[in-house]
Amino acid sequence: MASRRARLARHAGMLALAGTLLAGCSSAAALTAPVMHATKHPSHAAGASNTYTIQVGGFARSFIVNVPNPLPKGPMPLVLMYNGAGGTAAGLPGQTNLPKIADQHGILTAYLQGYDNTWNENAGNTPAHAAGVNDVSFTHDALAYIESHYPVNRSEIAAAGISNGALLVEDLGCKLAGELDLIMPVEGELPVSVSATCKPSRPVSLLEVHGTADSAIPYRGGRFYGVGGGTTVLSAPENLARWASLDRCKTRAKSTRPATNEVTTAYRNCAQSMRVELVTVNGGTHTWPPNFGQLVWSGLSSLPKRR
Repeated sequence: MASRRARLARHAGMLALAGTLLAGCSSAAALTAPVMHATKHPSHAAGASNTYTIQVGGFARSFIVNVPNPLPKGPMPLVLMYNGAGGTAAGLPGQTNLPKIADQHGILTAYLQGYDNTWNENAGNTPAHAAGVNDVSFTHDALAYIESHYPVNRSEIAAAGISNGALLVEDLGCKLAGELDLIMPVEGELPVSVSATCKPSRPVSLLEVHGTADSAIPYRGGRFYGVGGGTTVLSAPENLARWASLDRCKTRAKSTRPATNEVTTAYRNCAQSMRVELVTVNGGTHTWPPNFGQLVWSGLSSLPKRR
């Protein structure tokens, strides 16, 4: 713990804070603009929303941090959110019911902005990949900044994303397991090439959501054609089994039906008490589930206290 805090403190000292409200960070030009120094301190009050820009690998990268209202006592769970290709950090809060659930349960949320509205998930050829941006480093640096400026519960840190953002979240689970506790990919599985080299430094919980009628990234996996050409991914059940293997789960998967259109398939008795689950939405398409916020809280509240 001491070494981690020391590392975060050193790292935070190297990060540049930008103006508090930099609107319109959806274009490549805005994302590569020089970092501006803050003219006032960001607000940490209940309900505050602050936008930051940090330098990562020669690129100016931005993210929005939303503080829950009311403000809870003590450290807060943190959810890092990633849009699908073509989406923006600013538009993402309105796409799910997470803001409402975050207020109810005192969850700090951070919406990260992709380069040219895409992510480099290390498997395709998105604009972010073509530009050579490193979104694993961006996540690491943004997380270090947030942890050094907000009271974060370091046993309850999740990364969630949809589509291109889901593929990135899978990659983060492989490469940033030492800093994340839960990954939540929605409508996107491990690319086959990433799965082959995935070696998390420690177990991380998985809560995967995928609709059976998704025509953009098929539930059954295989090749899909997205921004920049797409890639080849595991099927949703294969993805579940892969993470169960990575987390060294000792029991077979069991399925339950918590809702009329949902089937939850879960592994238990995994290393370090992690959980590996797939929520199959029968007839679901390439979109956020309406109960996404509740799923986030379910995943966070089931995490072991390991830090």
